[in-house]
Amino acid sequence: MFELKDLPSYDTLVTLGAEYGNPDVDGLQSWLIWAAATSDMLGAFEANLADHCGLSQTQFFVLILLRRNPQGLSVGALAEGVAVTSQTMTRTLDRMEKNGWCRRNPHPEDRRAWLITLTPAGQDTLGQALPVHYRWVAALMSHFDAEERRMLDRLMLKLNQAGVLPPRRSAP
Repeated sequence: MFELKDLPSYDTLVTLGAEYGNPDVDGLQSWLIWAAATSDMLGAFEANLADHCGLSQTQFFVLILLRRNPQGLSVGALAEGVAVTSQTMTRTLDRMEKNGWCRRNPHPEDRRAWLITLTPAGQDTLGQALPVHYRWVAALMSHFDAEERRMLDRLMLKLNQAGVLPPRRSAP
């Protein structure tokens, strides 16, 4: 999460840039605006899920991954799929299993491992969460016209291709 709420003025960026050798003050200003907006957007995303669905971001994405993989996924695959540690995923799955959203099944090829599957209650929870999420995203994206959306896509893909951001898999 980006923690700076009081963004510096352009003049401050120029002064600090001259003092500390910033070769791209305009780039820094763009990055600050982008980082703050991204952080605010992700915070609103998490708040929307929590307020309307009682889900964390991790739980929401685990439900989606399990829906996409009805044969089940290992704890490690789920942890990798949502970019958390195996320990964090285990704690998340403990809470999700307690809520009845998923089930641990013995792995058919590894007695030490589990395959996690979605339960009917998890399917119902996802069925309640996705419309809420879709409406929230639609409201957010309504601020951009079709060309602005294509531009945003191109810019984010450009960062990925430049190796600036970690590679992403297909979206849920």
